[in-house]
Amino acid sequence: MGQLNELQIKAAQPRDKEYMLSDGEGLYLRVRSNGKVWIYRYKQAGKQAKLSFGSYPAVSLAMARRKARDEAGKRADGIDPRNSRREQVERDRVARLNTFEMMARAWHAQAQKDRQWSAGYAEKVIRHLELHIFPWIGSLTMETIKPTELVRCLHRIKERGNLETAQRVREAVQHAFQYAVDVGALEPAKNFVNSRTGGLPSPRARHYAAITDPQKLGELLRDIRAYKGNVITRAALQLSPLLFQRPGQLRLAHWEDIDFERTLWRCPPEKMKLREWKKRDIRTPAHLVPLPTQAIDILRDILPLTGPSGPIFRSMAKRSEKTRYMSDNTINSALRTLGYDTREEITGHGFRATARTLIRELLGWDREIIERHLAHVSDEELGGSYDRATFLDQRRRMIQLWANLLDDLAARKAVAPLRDQSQQTATGTLQDGHVGLVPAL
Repeated sequence: MGQLNELQIKAAQPRDKEYMLSDGEGLYLRVRSNGKVWIYRYKQAGKQAKLSFGSYPAVSLAMARRKARDEAGKRADGIDPRNSRREQVERDRVARLNTFEMMARAWHAQAQKDRQWSAGYAEKVIRHLELHIFPWIGSLTMETIKPTELVRCLHRIKERGNLETAQRVREAVQHAFQYAVDVGALEPAKNFVNSRTGGLPSPRARHYAAITDPQKLGELLRDIRAYKGNVITRAALQLSPLLFQRPGQLRLAHWEDIDFERTLWRCPPEKMKLREWKKRDIRTPAHLVPLPTQAIDILRDILPLTGPSGPIFRSMAKRSEKTRYMSDNTINSALRTLGYDTREEITGHGFRATARTLIRELLGWDREIIERHLAHVSDEELGGSYDRATFLDQRRRMIQLWANLLDDLAARKAVAPLRDQSQQTATGTLQDGHVGLVPAL
């Protein structure tokens, strides 16, 4: 029987039973009551096998013949067309699963485990991808993503004024692409993401807003003492410049961490700003913060409200559990309530810069002692490994003098830097209960 033509195919009508029309070379048109389908029949290892090429007229006669020739070519190379089809179906299935979102989430889960990210940092990384990347390219397979598609995502972030976020998102995407290469889901040549993708300029370095002018600091202290909001918030506000620890560290403090007899606050590693592995290391020491008498008075004042155990600065909202901490934005919100711009004037974290600057300028204390109070490690070579001095006695004297200085500034007393800093710091000379303060000329 010769080859089929279009007239024969169109004229073929269904019968009581399905039947086949041969086009030669193993290609057949199967005619059924519900339509016409192209079938390719061949023998493999002595057994009959067949493949479907699709229905007519969606697959034309010419297309069916081309597919038949392709399958015959595979057989000539020793490839079983049916096995080849099964493998292709599997590759297509894997490709559909190999979307950017799935690959990025797999990288994120692995990175969180390998790098021991904190829960907060891990949430921030994946949230950036969920907001800025997944809605646009998350459903695309890794191989099909074009550089321009990613660049548009990064520029959307940059155009909203969030250049630093755009940098961080690009870094996460870069890691996701490299992860796809590492697990064999993407050819190295397909990984186009690098530190230059998107042409993003370097973000401008921006420090936490801080007040370093003594007169302006005195005004802020008076405003804090006149704060009419929540009494727990007011206590946290007052302690922030006194102790100048990280806001998160202060927010997570427990009454069990306070030793009133030794006037000491013991900050466990898990509440400090440390890498996750270091928080879990039993050899990591707690950070000790000596408490001046002013801080002790503030803590004793709120002890009946939130003590004697659990969070010191717990949320006082209605229906709030007694184990719930106050919000991490509480301090900055209170400062804004007082009329301060937390981006340009002062922020909760900025009290650290305030203290670090003025303790050196007005009280003359050694930088190393101040750094240890800030929970910074020694910057000398191998300092973090070998230099474990806490300077606790020196810091006790320093922080009491600092608290006294803040009282003077709040009381509008004029102060000036020490004339002989090294001598005054070493001797701790007292002048009317305060150290190193001389009337401004």
